[in-house]
Amino acid sequence: MSTERRGYRFAIDIQYKSHIRDPRGETIRRVLNEKEGLPVKSLRVGKSIHIEVEANGEEEALRVVEEACKRLLVNPVVERYEVRKL
Repeated sequence: MSTERRGYRFAIDIQYKSHIRDPRGETIRRVLNEKEGLPVKSLRVGKSIHIEVEANGEEEALRVVEEACKRLLVNPVVERYEVRKL
């Protein structure tokens, strides 16, 4: 049985690990507190990458995305990530 290749879309949400300092997040939180008067207790900045891959099935597509994360997109020493299907 042949499965037709098709496109699969995913979002990869990347954040610093909790023990890694986030200077951008700290600055934004401080501005929201001090200049905007908003009671923001904690704020961390991350990034989101949207990717579309061609594969013979969703499992294969997810493997491709995971491999891209491990090889290039995520620094596992300081970052953690989560993959979501779109």
